[in-house]
Amino acid sequence: MTTRLVIASGLVAALGAILIIRELLPRHPHAADTVDRLTNVRRPAAVLASGSSSLSELVGQVLARRVGAWPIISIPHRDLSLLRISVARFLGERVLFALVGLVTPPAAVLAVSLTGIGVPVVIPAVVGVGLGLAMSFLPYYNVADGAKRARAEFSRAMTCYIDLVALERAAGAGPVQALEHAAAVGDSWVFHRLRDELARSRYRGTSAWEALRAVGEELRLPELVQAGDVMRLAAVEGATVYDNLRARAHDMRNELLTQDKAAAGVRTERASAPVAMTTIVFLLIFATPLALTIV
Repeated sequence: MTTRLVIASGLVAALGAILIIRELLPRHPHAADTVDRLTNVRRPAAVLASGSSSLSELVGQVLARRVGAWPIISIPHRDLSLLRISVARFLGERVLFALVGLVTPPAAVLAVSLTGIGVPVVIPAVVGVGLGLAMSFLPYYNVADGAKRARAEFSRAMTCYIDLVALERAAGAGPVQALEHAAAVGDSWVFHRLRDELARSRYRGTSAWEALRAVGEELRLPELVQAGDVMRLAAVEGATVYDNLRARAHDMRNELLTQDKAAAGVRTERASAPVAMTTIVFLLIFATPLALTIV
């Protein structure tokens, strides 16, 4: 029982130390939050979350200073940039997930041991290390899944954006004005991102289409790259791009519709198996009394 008390006291002390350190750490409001309160401007949730001083952010900052750029630590920079998640937050989430996986088996064994059931120390140690290592990779899955859904949403929003750019060009707006005016229409995070990139290109003195093309290549967004190429033709060569833009938007919609139909077909096939199993169970229920009567 002495060993159990020592383990329980150590866990309680560690938890208390973590809570004390968290309360003692300085907390500064993010500049974006202050600007939003003063200007009453609504910003995307992803932008606000990236600047929050959460526990994972603080742990990740400490880890980033310690490990530097170790080659064994793979960081999905493109997906993180698309989701507006900092590298520090990603590293901090990996550490916290690993700690949860590492502590869960010993805590469970401790709870079981209090009932009088003895468990060898080797079992929670081995299981804890394996579970901690496995859970440390969960942030990779979360980031990859979030980036996949974000790219799909970006592709859908780009169909509307390209149509708006085409209408602006048909109304006589210049290439840069068409891109900026079309980006100012929407209120989703995609249009917020487009406005940010266009404003950044204007402050840097670079062309808007080259900025969109560079961002599209960096974040693996082919629709943005193609839009930048089309607008470059309009600006440099003076080409009429209205029909080209409308045709591109139409092709993108057909491609998305094809993908949706394929996904719906896969879901239908997956749903057929449970329906077949349910039918078999009902047939067995009806056939069992008849078979027992015959026997």
